[in-house]
Amino acid sequence: MLDRQASYEEELAQHLASIDATMYGAYWCPHSARQRRPFGPASEQLPYTECDPQGISQQSERCLAAGIWAYPTWEINGQLHEGVRSPKQLAEISGFTYSAAP
Repeated sequence: MLDRQASYEEELAQHLASIDATMYGAYWCPHSARQRRPFGPASEQLPYTECDPQGISQQSERCLAAGIWAYPTWEINGQLHEGVRSPKQLAEISGFTYSAAP
């Protein structure tokens, strides 16, 4: 059986997790959902922090301490980036290079 190569989105999600990036969001937020959509099944691997106190595995105190007031907000390399970002933008911000890139 052939090994399946990780998709761009899978590798990017793994990279974001490996550098301790965080996507802050809320379960009810359509923008948070829109942020996950381009990642498809790899969205489960995104480093995510639930900010709503009613959400599953919520970490609202962490969100407050980080100064999060808009969803989604990415924390990458100590800087906050508000709003939905494309995978390409997240790759540029985080210094990601796809291993299968030509």
